[in-house]
Amino acid sequence: MTGGSRAGEGPGAGAVALFRQWVRAVPGRDALVHPGGRTTYAELARRAGDLATRLTRAGVRPGDTVGVTTERSPLLPVAVLALWTAGAAYVPLPASHPAPRNRAVLQEAGVRTVITDREPDPAVLSGAPGGEVTCVRLTARTLNGPAAAPERPAPEEDAAGPEDLAYVLHTSGSSGAPKGVRIPHRAVVNLARGLHQVYGDLEGARVLQFAPFTFDVWIWELAMSLLSGGTLVVPRPGVPLHGPELSRTLRELDISHLSGAASLLATLPQDEPIPGTTLTSGGEPLPEYLVRRWGNRVRLFNAYGPTEAGVCATMGRCRPGQGTPGIGHPLPGVAVHLLDERGAAVPDGEPGEIHIGGPGVGLGYLDRPADTRRQFVPDRFGPLPGRLLYRTGDLARRLPDGSYLFLGRIDGQLNVRGYRIEPGEVEAALLRHPDVSAAAVTATRGAPGTSVPPPGPGRPPQDGGTDRLTAYVQAAPGGTVTAAVLRRHLAALLPAHLVPSSFVLVERLPLTAHGKIDRTALAPPAAPRDDGRGGPACRRGAVAGRERDVAELVAAVLGLDDITPDDDFADLGATSLDMIRIQAAVRARWGTRLGAADLMDARTVRLLTALLDRTRNGARAVGTAPPGAGRAAGHPLPAVRTVKGGLQ
Repeated sequence: MTGGSRAGEGPGAGAVALFRQWVRAVPGRDALVHPGGRTTYAELARRAGDLATRLTRAGVRPGDTVGVTTERSPLLPVAVLALWTAGAAYVPLPASHPAPRNRAVLQEAGVRTVITDREPDPAVLSGAPGGEVTCVRLTARTLNGPAAAPERPAPEEDAAGPEDLAYVLHTSGSSGAPKGVRIPHRAVVNLARGLHQVYGDLEGARVLQFAPFTFDVWIWELAMSLLSGGTLVVPRPGVPLHGPELSRTLRELDISHLSGAASLLATLPQDEPIPGTTLTSGGEPLPEYLVRRWGNRVRLFNAYGPTEAGVCATMGRCRPGQGTPGIGHPLPGVAVHLLDERGAAVPDGEPGEIHIGGPGVGLGYLDRPADTRRQFVPDRFGPLPGRLLYRTGDLARRLPDGSYLFLGRIDGQLNVRGYRIEPGEVEAALLRHPDVSAAAVTATRGAPGTSVPPPGPGRPPQDGGTDRLTAYVQAAPGGTVTAAVLRRHLAALLPAHLVPSSFVLVERLPLTAHGKIDRTALAPPAAPRDDGRGGPACRRGAVAGRERDVAELVAAVLGLDDITPDDDFADLGATSLDMIRIQAAVRARWGTRLGAADLMDARTVRLLTALLDRTRNGARAVGTAPPGAGRAAGHPLPAVRTVKGGLQ
C-alpha cells in the first residue's frame, strides 16, 4: 500500500478513515513505540474504539468539544482517535497552562467532558457551562490493560465527516484573550495527503512525538505517522529534547522524521551524526547558515503555514548554495494567492499579502464573528462555492520557479522620509548574507551619523532629528559581520531608500513569549553596573585565572560586557537555550562534555569553574555541586518552550 495513492480515499472521509485504512492494510505494524512497549495498529484501533464507547456512554455526542489534559504521552493519540471516532473535537487544556486561561478556554469552547490522566483541577472545571463537567480518567491500563470490550471489527462509517470539527486550538489574540481556531477534518486529511507527496512514501516512517499538543505541529506529527502508515515514537518523560540530548534521542530511537523551529535545529551538535533523518523547520525564518550546516547531511525542508490554514501551506527542500531559504511551493490541494491592499493579484516578483485557500482553511474563530469576517474572506478564486480564503497578514514574493520567499508581516510597515518600507523585505535581504542568523529592522529618531538609543520598554524614540532605518543584526555562529560589510551587501540587493542608515550588532535578538522578535525590547548594551562606590561591579578583567576564562566564555554567549563570579545566569537573562550554547562552547574550548543537569546546578561563573576543575581532575561531575547551589531562590531559569514546532 503506497500512502500517496491511498491517503484520504473515498468521499466524505474524515481523519479516522485514513487511520482505519492502515489498520486494515498493516494491522501488525507498530503504530506507537513508547517507554511502556509497542502498540500495533490493530491494538491501537481497538483501544481507541473502547475509549470511544466510554465517551459515548458518558454523554459525548457528534459535534461536541471535549477537553484533553493528556500531554506528551502514548495515551494522547488514543484519546484523539477515540474522540474523532465518536464524532467529537478535542480542545487542549494542558496542566502546564494557568488555571484561569484553561477555565476561559473551557468556557468559550462549551466543554462539558474532559479526558484526563491526572486529578482534574477544580479551578478549571468551575468554568464549565452550567458548572458541571464529566471527567473520563485515563490510566496505563487504557493502553496496556485488559480490553474493556470484546474485540470487534471497526465500523466502516465514522461519525465525523470532512466538514465536521476536528480540533480547536487557541492562539493569543490582539485583545490579550485566547482566540479559538476551528479546524475541520478535511484540513487534517489534506495535510496527510500533501505530506505524502512532498516527503515521498511515509509508510514505515518513525516520527518523534516532539510538539506539545497545544500546537498544531502535533497534528503534523500525527499526519506523518498514524495517518500515513508510520510509527509515532514517544520519548521517555523528562528527556531533554534539545541539544546533544535530542541528537542522542534521534539515534537511540532510530527517528526518521523530526519537525521543529530553526532555533531547535541550531542546538543540534554538528559533530554528532544523525544519519537518515528528515528535518523540517517551521514557525520562524530558517537562516542560511543552518542550511549550510545540515542541507548536505540530512533531508532538510522549510515549511510555512498558520494555524488557521491547517498547519502547513507551503514546503520546500533546502540545499546549500541556493541563497536565502524560501518557503517552498504550495502543498497539493493548497492554493496561495498574493494580493495587494485592494484584493487584486500582484505580478510575479512583487510583494503581496499571502491568502491561503483550499481544504486546509479553517472554519473561523470561536464566538468571534468580527475577527472571522476580517481574516476569513470569500474565496472568489476557488472552484467550490462557500469556501474561504485566510488572510495571513504575511508578505511574500513569488519566485520564477513558482516557489515563495517569505518577507515578514504586513502590519509592520514603516514610513521613513516619505517612503513606505516593509521591514520584512530588508530583513530577508540581510538574512541572505551567509554570516547573519537573525535580523530586525525598525525606524528610530535622530540626526544622521549620531548614536541614538533604540526604542525600548518605557523609552520612546527620542524627539528631534529625522526618522531613519536601523537594523539590528545577530551574527551566525562563527560568523563575523560589520556595518560596512552589511551596507555593501544590502546596496547590491535593494534600492537606496531600503538600506538602513545604521546597524546595531547584537549577540541575540530579544523574543516575545511566542518566539517572535520583540521590537519593543530592542535596547543598547546595558551600562556597567555600579558597585556603590562609583565604579563598575566586578568586571571580567578583575576575575583571576580560570574563572576569568569561564567568565569570558559565558559573557560571550550571553552577549554581556560585565559579569561577576556569583551572578546567576538566570538573573542575566539566560534561557535554557543559552545554557545549551554554554555547553557547546565549553566543549569546543576545553573538550569537556557537560550534561543539562550539571549546568542547572552550576549557574554561576564560580560554580561552573569549580565543576570544570573537578571534571578535569577526574572527579564525577554530575551531582558534585550542592543541589540547587546555582539556583537563586525565586529565579527559575526561563524555559525554552516549543511554538509552531519551534522554540522560544
